[in-house]
Amino acid sequence: MATENYTAFWLGYVPSGPGHGPRIGDVPTYIDTLILAFANLYPGNTTCQSFLFKSNSEDSIRAGMAELKEKSPDTKILLSIQGTPSPNVGWNEGITDPDAFGAWCASLAAEWHLDGFDVDNEDPTFPGEKFVAAVKGMRAAMPDLTLTMDSYLFERDQPIIKELADDLDVLNTDAYFLDFDEMTSLVEQYATVIDPSKISIGVKAGKVGIDQGTSLETTKKLCTWEPSGGSKQGIMLWNVSNDLESYTGQPDGSWTRLIHECLP
Repeated sequence: MATENYTAFWLGYVPSGPGHGPRIGDVPTYIDTLILAFANLYPGNTTCQSFLFKSNSEDSIRAGMAELKEKSPDTKILLSIQGTPSPNVGWNEGITDPDAFGAWCASLAAEWHLDGFDVDNEDPTFPGEKFVAAVKGMRAAMPDLTLTMDSYLFERDQPIIKELADDLDVLNTDAYFLDFDEMTSLVEQYATVIDPSKISIGVKAGKVGIDQGTSLETTKKLCTWEPSGGSKQGIMLWNVSNDLESYTGQPDGSWTRLIHECLP
């Protein structure tokens, strides 16, 4: 049994089922944390889930979540939240009432039986105190749920990660396009502002140099590599939905299985 955490994203905006990636209910139970992508920030300190339902209905997603939980009660299911281009509501400026936003997320988690949320800040500007306040509002409203955050721009995110280190359960690096040495160096940088035991290294099922994929060889090496300051949180896979030969050039599920086989 692995001691490190295996996180994977599942995409609601691409088809799932026969001929495609797995339905939620068919996701391997050895994945510890499944993150659904994406909900979007929306005006009024709320979110909108319509993008998540683009290729999979709300009913099918919720049924799949229940099916997976029945098979594997300990699997955590999170919802990833991005900003919205239209109407323009970003993480850095869009949350005007952190308490109201935290309450909204807590209500959504209760309704959907979620185990927490993933914060995916793709805003082009540097995050500041409004972003920090938004995440702290989530933590205050959901003290017992899981909060994760994705980052690959250390210089941009360093100050806010340091400020949020106690509020975040996991930091996922998503610099899939870097080579092994660059990825591990990046993790060592993040480990100066957040404990390495909270850092999960992101890899992508895909073609190297074409769609920012992480090679299977590099993925295997990253599974067993550890930061100098202690053990890492684990590995994050982007994503189970496109881990398909038609997309990666490798047999279906190659990255999904390899991480399971190699993660300590």
